[in-house]
Amino acid sequence: MEVLTLLLIILFTVISAVTIWLNLPGSFIMLAFVYVWAWLGDFALISVPQILIILAIMLLLEILEYVLSGIALKYTGAEKRSAFLAVLGGVLGTIILGSLFFVVGAVLGLFVGSYLGAYWGELQAGKSNAAARRAAIGALMGNIAAKVLKSSMTVVIGVWMIKETI
Repeated sequence: MEVLTLLLIILFTVISAVTIWLNLPGSFIMLAFVYVWAWLGDFALISVPQILIILAIMLLLEILEYVLSGIALKYTGAEKRSAFLAVLGGVLGTIILGSLFFVVGAVLGLFVGSYLGAYWGELQAGKSNAAARRAAIGALMGNIAAKVLKSSMTVVIGVWMIKETI
């Protein structure tokens, strides 16, 4: 039974981490799994305050995802409109390429869409190609940093769950 428990925790941790990179709410999938796990165990292994802490961390990470992209764009001197277009481009790229090439297309679409959205926003603002590229790379780096942070936290929570279970 312990092996099945460990495999289930690992499975949900991997699913959560992967869905984060697909621009889906993987961190909240993990939160739901933690809650159901705690509920099934009568909150003996995982308590309600621990669930609330995980909820707070997940909400902070969702906010931080947009803040990191904004900070990276601001650092490169980009316009606010470019930040909006980078987010919009990431979502549209995930949908369009994700529908064509499923997992790889979704991740690629997220990055290409973010890059192109910021690049186009800077060109529309009258900036040079070099400034637009710098802003687009900033949007891309902020996006990658946020995804790494969110998926890492999901893995940390999964490891914590394994530690609590064993």
